Amino acid sequence: MQFKLRLPASTLLLILIMSCGVNANGQDDSNDCAFHPNQEARVESLPPALAASKNESAVLAASLAIAIMEPDVCCGRNSVLEDQVASATGLSLRQVGEKLRGKHYSGDGLPIVVADQYWSGASVNAEEIIATLQAQRPLLMDWNGHLYVLYGVVYDENLCDDGSQHSIQKLLLVDTRFADHRRYVSFNRQTDDWGKVNGLLALTITRDK
Repeated sequence: MQFKLRLPASTLLLILIMSCGVNANGQDDSNDCAFHPNQEARVESLPPALAASKNESAVLAASLAIAIMEPDVCCGRNSVLEDQVASATGLSLRQVGEKLRGKHYSGDGLPIVVADQYWSGASVNAEEIIATLQAQRPLLMDWNGHLYVLYGVVYDENLCDDGSQHSIQKLLLVDTRFADHRRYVSFNRQTDDWGKVNGLLALTITRDK
């Protein structure tokens, strides 16, 4: 024999509401995000280094002078890295970082340590590039076989509860061959070929005591 339990309509409605509430709470795994387009990070007060000529060695020295931002370290006469920079002409950007890496000594015998971080064009890390620029450290960029100083970036930011994502839209560059309007150029991810970006290099200088 089967028994049927008859409940008042108001009780049935209350059970239905409670059941829906439990299901909603159990399935509420949404991740709220906030989208911020066209954010900028850039290095202020860049050194005004200009290549003495348009040959590769002069462009490398001037670009490194801006990227390192410490005149006694690089790259003029009697600077710490003068000899290393002079012998780095013709090297790839990765090899330049490897050549400068390590401990060097200033004229008064104080040690200076150079650390390098290289990204190939295929492995560019947006977060690390943005963080480097926010720390007021320019980078070097090999684009289509020419060396530029990367001093700024325009990017989209997506902030979510579980973290953030950044998408680079534009890179702001210095071409040390020029002192006129051609000095400042930009790489646009929408219109320029990323396949022609061969790599980026960040250098960090610390002074041992």
